[in-house]
Amino acid sequence: MLLPDDEGSRSQGSETQSSLRRIPTVLVTGCSSGIGKAVCDYLATAGWRVYGGSRSLCVTSKWTHLPLDVTHDASIAQAVSTVLAREGRIDALVTAAGRSLMGALEDTTIDEAKQLFDINFFGTVSAVKAVLPIMRRQRAGKIALIGSIGGVIGLPYLSYYSATKFALNGLVEALRPEVSEYGVQVCVINPGDFRTNISINELHAVNSAPHSPYFGGHQRARDLYGTRIKQADPPLAVAKAVHQLLTRRTLPVRRVVGSSVERLGLVAKNLLSSRVFEHILKKNRGY
Repeated sequence: MLLPDDEGSRSQGSETQSSLRRIPTVLVTGCSSGIGKAVCDYLATAGWRVYGGSRSLCVTSKWTHLPLDVTHDASIAQAVSTVLAREGRIDALVTAAGRSLMGALEDTTIDEAKQLFDINFFGTVSAVKAVLPIMRRQRAGKIALIGSIGGVIGLPYLSYYSATKFALNGLVEALRPEVSEYGVQVCVINPGDFRTNISINELHAVNSAPHSPYFGGHQRARDLYGTRIKQADPPLAVAKAVHQLLTRRTLPVRRVVGSSVERLGLVAKNLLSSRVFEHILKKNRGY
């Protein structure tokens, strides 16, 4: 004979087992190439129900593509509504939409900088704001922002790009305590150099021309960064890191994913004086 408490325990157990069997749902922005596409492919293979959003059309059989422009709130709202209507919940958000802008700060116009922030920072913020009400109602959800090694170590001639990524790191630190009481967790993943189209699609400051005093440095930086990207590994390691983090019980504030040299550089920055670190950085990059 079942006592009332026994019956309740059995019911709760069934609900727990049902929850464990449920396929988690994730929305990934910037899915058309690079890290975003690698994350979508990997999570789909790992058994997640994946929705990838981007402005460019993606043809895939592993996951579902949705039109999504992170610079337009209506586009984000439509994509989020579609996922919610089909799945009933959103378990995770990965924000991989972003772009690079190269040029000396003095050569870069404020309008160019604002356009970059609209994509890399405010586009990310808009996506986060769109899913937070859903995750708060669920009392659960994980958000992983794709930052950059340039968000923890400033990159010359990528000053505004670094600024957008530093902003994401600061945003996560401030946001975590705001949403933790609702069961929502947030982290930022800072990748180093990986073989993506970031250099190919990179914007260059309009005033970076031969008459600029920074032109030579800009050209050397462009060649150096471009070569490193071409010689780097594909972004599979980042996709694996995203999966590992999303399946953890608790998320760390940040995670750096990159080569041993890049990770050592971050350690050196924390241990050395700024003068010594900048000297080493300058010597290593040939500026």
